[in-house]
Amino acid sequence: MRARLLIGFVLFAFIATAILVIPIGLTLEAHESANALRVIRRDTRALAVLLTDALNHSDLQRAVELSDEYAASTGRQVMVVDKAGVLLASRASQGHDRKLLRIVRSVHHLDLSGISPNTAVEGAQYYVAVPLDHVISDHPPVSHVVLVVTSPVKSVNDRIRNDWKNLGLYGLVMLLLACLFGFIISGSLVRPLRQISRAVEAVGSGSLEVRAPESAGPRELRVLAQVINSTSARLITLLEAQRTFVEDASHQLRTPLTSLQLHLENLRSGAVGDTSDLDNVLVEMNRLSRMVESLLALARNEARSSVLVPIDVRELVDERAEVWRPLAGELDIALEVSADKGLVAFAVEDALEQILDNLLANAFDAIPEGGRVRLDAKASDGRVELHVIDNGPGLDESEREFALHRFWRGRGQSGEGTGLGLAIVDQLVQLSGGSVELREAVGGGLDATIVLRRLT
Repeated sequence: MRARLLIGFVLFAFIATAILVIPIGLTLEAHESANALRVIRRDTRALAVLLTDALNHSDLQRAVELSDEYAASTGRQVMVVDKAGVLLASRASQGHDRKLLRIVRSVHHLDLSGISPNTAVEGAQYYVAVPLDHVISDHPPVSHVVLVVTSPVKSVNDRIRNDWKNLGLYGLVMLLLACLFGFIISGSLVRPLRQISRAVEAVGSGSLEVRAPESAGPRELRVLAQVINSTSARLITLLEAQRTFVEDASHQLRTPLTSLQLHLENLRSGAVGDTSDLDNVLVEMNRLSRMVESLLALARNEARSSVLVPIDVRELVDERAEVWRPLAGELDIALEVSADKGLVAFAVEDALEQILDNLLANAFDAIPEGGRVRLDAKASDGRVELHVIDNGPGLDESEREFALHRFWRGRGQSGEGTGLGLAIVDQLVQLSGGSVELREAVGGGLDATIVLRRLT
């Protein structure tokens, strides 16, 4: 966003500077050209007075001296022409310049001035042609004589280029100042936005005590920060209410279910005759208890902070394998473990234990006696992959797609399942910033794959 603001500000400054500089440059260019011609015209009239006086007194030598002196002091060229030809010229090439001679012949009673391109004298020239026999009327008029003064356009063009250069430097300085001011102004706008963004990210990651700054930036950003803070406060209130409900529900539901289960077990122990109905009720009661526990676990996880901590994966895998190994022995299930050394993954605290427990429980339920469950942990492209692989019947593609949904139960599952184990796994993995995928294992069965960010 800051880059866009800065680019927009500099682009605006560039357009504004161009709109200002270009007309000024064109005006200066026209002014330089007009001023140069005006000065030449003024000097030519003054020189014409002196030359007319000298020529009227037949003092050609003085006229030549005046012309040479003027040409030397100004860098211009002087030429006097009558009907017979060139009387004098400060440069020999002037007398052979056809364009200048055509200009002279076109002068009658009025002055002529302008620019003659590509003359023989230093390329393009400013010229002023003045008839001398109309300058002074007190003396007898000489025959039709014309004074022509020329000046190179190049000298004026050099001044014009220098003006454009100065204007270009001015524009460059203005653009640099615009970049500086744009950087400062965009920073003053973006900095509060970044602070608000960091505050929102912190709240989203579970740091509910963090607040956005309400005193930085323009009024609109301060209002936005106030709205975000008020929303965070309401969110905290809702989460606290949810947490309180979870705690109360845990106490209120667990106690009567345990009491009811004990009563049923007492009835079963004292019953005479067929107890199959009581057995079925106890099975459903156990399933209901597990379902309540799973629902409470889901509710607790939803209110849980998603602060990630580094977990030693190999140590945890070995620990959970030791916990499940006795049950594997009872069920005649081979539990194999393989974990790379030095694997450290980021996860929510205590989440990885629950993930592995749920996956191992599902694998043990899915395979018959004599089956095999493999627990692998390895590094892959800056990630940590955990695999719980069984050689059971597995799931087809459509079943794997819905297996992570709540209360989903696959084909052939016993009535003791709740359909929440994999949903809890998915929830905890997402809280830990990872992903879970159910794949078909090589040789049949299911490969439950967990991918977490690795500490490098």
